[in-house]
Amino acid sequence: MRAVRYRKGVMITALAVSCLLGGLYYVTTPRIYQSRASLLVLQMGSDTWTVGMSGERMAQDLMPTYQNMFTSEEVLESAIEQLGPEARVDFQGAPRNAWGKILKDNLSVSSVRKANILNIVYRSKDPHAAAAIVDSLLSAYLAFMEKLHKSTAGEILEVLTHDKSSLEGQIRAKENELLEARSHAGELVIREGDQGVNVVVKRAILLNDALATAHEKRLEAQSQLAAIEAAVRNGADLQQYVISMVDTVGREVLLQRLGLSSTDVHTISRMNQQLLEGQAELQSLLQLYGPAHRKVRETEEKIRVAREYLHTRREAEMAQLQRISQNELAPMLLQMAQQQLQQAGEHERALSISYEQEKVRAIELDRGMAELNLLERDLNRLRGFYDVVLERMKDIDFGEENGMLRTSILSHPEVPLGPVWPRMFVVGLFCVMVGVAGGLGVVYVQDFLDDHFRSPEEVQTQLGISVLAMVRKLDPLGGTGIEALHVHARPNAAEVEAFRTLYTALSFSEGGVQSVVITSVEPGDGKTTVMANLATAFAQSGKRTLLIDADMRRPGLTPLLDLRGQQGLTAVLRGQTPIEQSAAANVHVSVVENLDVLPSGPRPANPAELLASHRLSELLSWAETRYDQVLIDGPPAMVSDSAVIGRLADGVLLVVRPEKNRRRMITRTTESFSVLGIKMLGIVLNHLTPEKNRDYYGYGYGYGYGYGYGYGYAPGEDSPTPDDTPETPGRKPKRIIQRAA
Repeated sequence: MRAVRYRKGVMITALAVSCLLGGLYYVTTPRIYQSRASLLVLQMGSDTWTVGMSGERMAQDLMPTYQNMFTSEEVLESAIEQLGPEARVDFQGAPRNAWGKILKDNLSVSSVRKANILNIVYRSKDPHAAAAIVDSLLSAYLAFMEKLHKSTAGEILEVLTHDKSSLEGQIRAKENELLEARSHAGELVIREGDQGVNVVVKRAILLNDALATAHEKRLEAQSQLAAIEAAVRNGADLQQYVISMVDTVGREVLLQRLGLSSTDVHTISRMNQQLLEGQAELQSLLQLYGPAHRKVRETEEKIRVAREYLHTRREAEMAQLQRISQNELAPMLLQMAQQQLQQAGEHERALSISYEQEKVRAIELDRGMAELNLLERDLNRLRGFYDVVLERMKDIDFGEENGMLRTSILSHPEVPLGPVWPRMFVVGLFCVMVGVAGGLGVVYVQDFLDDHFRSPEEVQTQLGISVLAMVRKLDPLGGTGIEALHVHARPNAAEVEAFRTLYTALSFSEGGVQSVVITSVEPGDGKTTVMANLATAFAQSGKRTLLIDADMRRPGLTPLLDLRGQQGLTAVLRGQTPIEQSAAANVHVSVVENLDVLPSGPRPANPAELLASHRLSELLSWAETRYDQVLIDGPPAMVSDSAVIGRLADGVLLVVRPEKNRRRMITRTTESFSVLGIKMLGIVLNHLTPEKNRDYYGYGYGYGYGYGYGYGYAPGEDSPTPDDTPETPGRKPKRIIQRAA
């Protein structure tokens, strides 16, 4: 945004050009008119006039097909044939064989999502022609669909009618065969619904199941007999076999064979019941009467009698059972087991004979039943085919009369009242977007190619050197000598605060700096003016200050303070007298209070050799003993003289004009000082203008003069104008530096 504000002229120009071109396009572009219509497509069911779910889904699946049919060659040619001469304005100048392509290119057919609706849109140069073409397209499309479905339905109906007649004959023949097969089966086949059941087969199956059960019982009887025989031989207890034979022989029969009556069992059960009742009655009586009471004694007597009977009866039964076991139980159990085995074997043999007889009869009838089942399956299959054909014929009959596909025009085409293109709002918005995009692109390219620092923060970040002050451009005061310095002539002006800020920064620098070399990246950056005003600020603060003009190639301080003459630094460095005497003879004392100046003097032929001599070092040592602050106006950094002087001083102060000095030049200068071991005190941004591009840098303090820097003059020539003369008319600063908030 800062770059845009700085180059807002580029943005305005881009917008103006884009809007101008957009206006020309809007005026010269032919008007396009659009007419539209909507068509409803329904797939009817076979039984009703309503749309079923299957029909609706089928219609939605076929919507792309119906949509593409609008642009088919047959529909387009039929629509063109219906158009009158006044509706063929879009075809003017085109051959007849290209009319279909023109119509297709201007036609747009789309379907509504999840709906059986087609939208037809046509764009034309004439509004009446647009409506007429859409109407002719609808008529051609409806006629084509009706013809297509009716012809297809007739062909399908003819095929299905032939299939229906063939199936009817096959069904009649198959029914006759089935009836004949059933008559051969006779009473052996009983109908259960639509299925035939063979009675012989069912009887054989039942006999087989019964035979398996009888075989299992025979095996059980055989195993039981073997177990009893083994128990008799081994003298084992046979009572367990008595219990196991209860279910097979019968409980009553078994008890009679053992000499026990079922009435005895009932008696024992009744006595047990009386015993329990007597005990309960005794407990109740004891709660009411004492042990000697008559009722208590009677109840106790009943309980005693019942217990004795049960005890004696159990002993008698055990004795009877033991006697029977020893004498009669073994033969009886063996006899009963043998009888049971014999009965099971005879029953099994009878079932086996019956099963074999029925199996032979079932095998004889199996072939007839298989043939009967095949006939029934074939007949059912033919009837299924016949039902499908009838249903399909029913649908085709319905479609023959009603077309199967139902179409209805939801909205008819109308003559448009205004053009759809070009639209002023759209064209205007597009022009603004293009203008803004183009302007931003140009601004970005210019900003990318601009090799200048754009803010103080950027200077500090990339160079790693602090910006000590930002000096705005000052208008020339018109005076000469010390009166041309703003700090002296206008000590209370706002622009003078930058020099006092610089003075404060140097005064509080780490370790203190007494001798400072002030240089610049290129000639014309305003270093001399900055140094002169800074020296005046030091002098006004009460510090004895010495200004040395060490730029002997093209001095700027000497002409600025109007101190041209034979006295100066050249005489000090060339002389053989002691430094104290030579310096005292060449220094201009009290230019203002507390400020002395050592001008450059006559221009030497070998300034580098003079500056590299030991007398310059001695001069600076003498100055540091006599003055509180020594400021040296060195040559631009592009000249090696500044490096020679910088190594002798406490540090170097670099003056930069951001709109003039390129980034690479500034970076190269600071790197060269770092390589040579020269201490960089800081950077002074000079010649900042508040009038131009204030928004870009956000700060308006600046000051400076510009001049060309040249060499190659002969010794003794008059000194050229200082490097701080006002910049030449027409030169425009390229950039303003922003002060950090």
